[in-house]
Amino acid sequence: MKTLVHFATETGEWAVPIERVQEVRLAVGITPLPAAKPGIAGLLRRGDEVIAVLSLLGAGAGHVLVIDGDGERYGLLAETAIGILRVEEDEIGAPPNGQEDPVVSGVIRAEGGRMILLLDADELCKVVR
Repeated sequence: MKTLVHFATETGEWAVPIERVQEVRLAVGITPLPAAKPGIAGLLRRGDEVIAVLSLLGAGAGHVLVIDGDGERYGLLAETAIGILRVEEDEIGAPPNGQEDPVVSGVIRAEGGRMILLLDADELCKVVR
């Protein structure tokens, strides 16, 4: 069984393994970067550290998921944090074809024909670098 943090953006529904999520917080206090890379919304102060916040999945203005990926901490914008999702391994389909980067590591078929895309925290982290 996998335990995931389930969230939504304007582009769809997403999930990331719960062990990679440090916290979910309101999306306030993000400082834009001049000449930022595509997909970077800005910087967010978190205690003594400053983390990059990604906007790869849409501009979402509600929440930031603070994620540990590939040895680096970063934020990911989300419109809504839906909650905790528990799925069996066999309920997760293969990653979709056609990705330039393997950011989506699987597909979960949800009720009503919806799809929830499972994100790879390490691959997302590569955008920050």
